[in-house]
Amino acid sequence: MKRSIVLLEVIVSLLLFSIIAIGSSKLIYTLIEQNKEKHFVLENNLKLETTRLFLSKQYDLTKVNYQNNKLYFNNNLLLDHISKYDTIINQDIISIDICLYSDRICQKWKIKF
Repeated sequence: MKRSIVLLEVIVSLLLFSIIAIGSSKLIYTLIEQNKEKHFVLENNLKLETTRLFLSKQYDLTKVNYQNNKLYFNNNLLLDHISKYDTIINQDIISIDICLYSDRICQKWKIKF
């Protein structure tokens, strides 16, 4: 009788440990996936911001060229994986609406030249 109770306690303990281990594994997996997504978004927002700053320091924005989902400046690659790129020129301000990776990351820029 004593051995059967001990065996039952071991089985219940293993069952509880398994449930906790599986739940913890799922939680860790979702945290890792969220971290990857946030890192991806932050990295590409940084790329967009540095490109915006670069373009705002340039005096000749006619050298900006968009072809094949890539943005070039003076035939040098600035950005790739662009899904949307619209420009509107009003007197001395250019408005650029740009999106990356199938519109996952979008920004609107106003650059005075």
